[in-house]
Amino acid sequence: MTAPAAPALGITVMPEWFQCEGIERVLDRIEHAGASAIVTSPYVLEAVAEGEGAREPPPDGEAGRVRPLDRPLFGRRELWVRTAPAFAHDRSRYRGQRYQPSAPSALTARYPDLLDRAIDAARARGIEVHLQVMAASPPGYRVQFSGAIDADQCLGPDLARHDARVDRNASLASPSVATYTATLVAELATRYPGAAGIRLDWPEYPPYDFTSALFDFNPAACATMREMGADPVAIARDVSAWRDELMATVRGAAPGGVAAAGSALDAAGWGALFSGEGPLGALFAAKRRSARTLLATVRAALDAVPGPRRRLEPQAFPPPFDAISGFPLRELEGIVDRIGIKLYTMHWPMIARYWARDLLGVATPPVQDALAAAVAQRFGLVDADVDGSMLHYPGPLQAHPAGSQAQVAKLQAAARAAGPVPVIAFAHSYGPLADVEHRIALAQSTGLSLWVNRYGYLSDAKLAMLRGLRRS
Repeated sequence: MTAPAAPALGITVMPEWFQCEGIERVLDRIEHAGASAIVTSPYVLEAVAEGEGAREPPPDGEAGRVRPLDRPLFGRRELWVRTAPAFAHDRSRYRGQRYQPSAPSALTARYPDLLDRAIDAARARGIEVHLQVMAASPPGYRVQFSGAIDADQCLGPDLARHDARVDRNASLASPSVATYTATLVAELATRYPGAAGIRLDWPEYPPYDFTSALFDFNPAACATMREMGADPVAIARDVSAWRDELMATVRGAAPGGVAAAGSALDAAGWGALFSGEGPLGALFAAKRRSARTLLATVRAALDAVPGPRRRLEPQAFPPPFDAISGFPLRELEGIVDRIGIKLYTMHWPMIARYWARDLLGVATPPVQDALAAAVAQRFGLVDADVDGSMLHYPGPLQAHPAGSQAQVAKLQAAARAAGPVPVIAFAHSYGPLADVEHRIALAQSTGLSLWVNRYGYLSDAKLAMLRGLRRS
């Protein structure tokens, strides 16, 4: 059966907003904004004392602590939260698996049918509902929480963990991780038959920093390399040598400014990140194999659920980051129904700065700024030369330092690479009204369907703006 057409506009609405504002009030706003779809997640949430649970909004590797919500959640724009599953899992499905879903709690008991009521109410209005879970971070409900064990942690070429990072993904190569995710989405499709499909977040190795880009040498990932005819020991040696040369060259040149830093990156082999050959080629090919295998495992599990075909929509980094993250953008025909490409532009300057930090180690601010600017140029995050001192995670009243042409180019590049698989633009609603409107208009200009993330940053003024854009 052919999947139905993608909606023209969807909005991410996590379940805490149904708890806080009420299902019908939230859906009134969604409908008024012109959206015909929402995505939510199978958990419920409560506020806890500061330091317990996790911060909302997520801190994004600490850089995002400048980011408050637009809409007050339980009366606050920044708070600490704890989650519980929205329902009692059928634990027999997970028998014998390494990972188990979270047990229901008193919080689950307070909201036993919240998600059922939200899905039914949305469908009654003609609003399609998707469910979002993490691709490789058991138990999979939210980005901040991961129960991945030591044996499934991502490892660098020196076999060291890197815990001071934005994501909490486990190794995508781990069969235990793929099995758990597939079991979870199949259970969700069964438990919530009114949901049109599943959105998987981060079925890749998020390349927020240079250290994360050199994942993954987990034993399961090394086994994948051997299956592909490569020697993981030799690959680790080559990757380490390339890394060390790049870092040494850049550290010597970056004090000379942006142009000198950029020339040093190019001379020391920066292009290996994207070539598919050279010292990183076998590593990145193994990452793509692992990510594709995980997605194919999830697809097979969804297809085994009786009833209509459930849509599978992964969301991932835009080009050229897919080459580094392992997201198999060009290899998903027949596996996924749509591909969401994230233009979360508050992350772009953070990425440039984190890569510069890792490459330089200890350095003065001007040197860090110079390398951050050179990195931003090479990743296509800016349209022209940029003052590196501006490349910081933007505050709520600051326009995002991301190129307009760059945003359109990334969506167009993703659509070309995905071939017959439709691409959806994902724009973020964090930031000042005029800048959010500009970024959403850019995404719409490509002709792609659009998802806006997240409802918690959509003030009433931004919701009105969305309605105006849809009408125009």
